[in-house]
Amino acid sequence: MQQATSYYPTFITTLISLSSWQQKLLATSIATLVLAIAANISIPTYPVPFTLQSLVVLLVGAFLGRKLAMIAVLQYLFLGAIGFPVFASKAGITALLSPTVGYLLGYIASAYIAGFAAEKGYDRQFIKGLIAFALAHQVIFVFGVIYLAIYFKISFIDAFKIGYLPFIGFDLLKFSLATMIMFMLWRYRANK
Repeated sequence: MQQATSYYPTFITTLISLSSWQQKLLATSIATLVLAIAANISIPTYPVPFTLQSLVVLLVGAFLGRKLAMIAVLQYLFLGAIGFPVFASKAGITALLSPTVGYLLGYIASAYIAGFAAEKGYDRQFIKGLIAFALAHQVIFVFGVIYLAIYFKISFIDAFKIGYLPFIGFDLLKFSLATMIMFMLWRYRANK
């Protein structure tokens, strides 16, 4: 006997219908635009700038669900690769050859995990949401640190020191903020 897997509606589907491909494209395009804006709110540091992108990746995942969130991130990467100024530092294909490409690729996995967590209803519960968003956020750094080690031909410990440690406090703030935003939105929606 096989047990059915239950999924909850994501936040956006409680607001509007996403039944046509045009509506889905509009939703992913808006998410891509918000990602681009968040990338340009940055503190330039080398080799990795401080940005709001990873916060937005978590929220895009929670709002859209895993499939549409991944499409939104892929749209974002495609636009950046063809030259639109959507990345924090460089534009065009050179950005995808820079030390930060691991983080950009990590956004795909992070959006999927945050979206999956939302579809399981974890973003409606504070503790489960915090754990899920913390995990989704750390995945970005796994991709980023591994790529930094390969790019600079340094040890993983050295890559960890330059690609993760400077971001710990900001990291904690971002996934906590994503959790609080989604938890409060769901509470507001329930009381409406």
